[in-house]
Amino acid sequence: MILKSVIELCWRLYQNGRAYANNQYVLKEDMEQKAKLLFSDALRQRYYESKKLDEFGRPDFSFVSPLLEIKRFELKDVEDYNHRRCDMSGIQMYRMPGNSHITNVYPVGSCTNDELGEITQVNPGEENFYANDPDFSGVMFWVIKGKGVNVYNIPPCIKSLDIEATYDGPSDQVEIDSAMASVIVDQILNVSLGIKKQYYSEAQKQMAEQNIVR
Repeated sequence: MILKSVIELCWRLYQNGRAYANNQYVLKEDMEQKAKLLFSDALRQRYYESKKLDEFGRPDFSFVSPLLEIKRFELKDVEDYNHRRCDMSGIQMYRMPGNSHITNVYPVGSCTNDELGEITQVNPGEENFYANDPDFSGVMFWVIKGKGVNVYNIPPCIKSLDIEATYDGPSDQVEIDSAMASVIVDQILNVSLGIKKQYYSEAQKQMAEQNIVR
């Protein structure tokens, strides 16, 4: 199911139960923003829940896989520091705990295979240890800092990075599973707008049966 379908469903059910919505009038644009905020929170909750289910405390990232996309960012030099940076400030993402919203980073450039190599992720703060240790001078690594990615020991032939992450996008392109969709509908209509489930649950069922939500 795509997020746009969830928003359309909420909008139709709100129209159906507007008389019971505590005299609130809601714009469709407001409902879209609320749905995205709830979706972001649902992703974080699913992350923590999946860690509890794994015997080693590892999160299951299968629920974010429909969101993953690769975008290319130019690498720029940073004055007075021994690294280069990809500025991602113009891009919105669904941020995950532990910086896990960025899953992979791929170097791009006119390099030989030996020069391209692999880039290893380190946690914020750890880059100081690796950057100042001569034994790691040949190891390429990256760290998420603010609204971007810093990379170290990158050869000049690498001009940009392909970054795979949980990017936000138009609501007709963001996929969401049915369990999260159900929570979002109830949160918007029942919790936020105060419409009792009895006033929209039957309409919700009828719309699903009529394939209004695709």
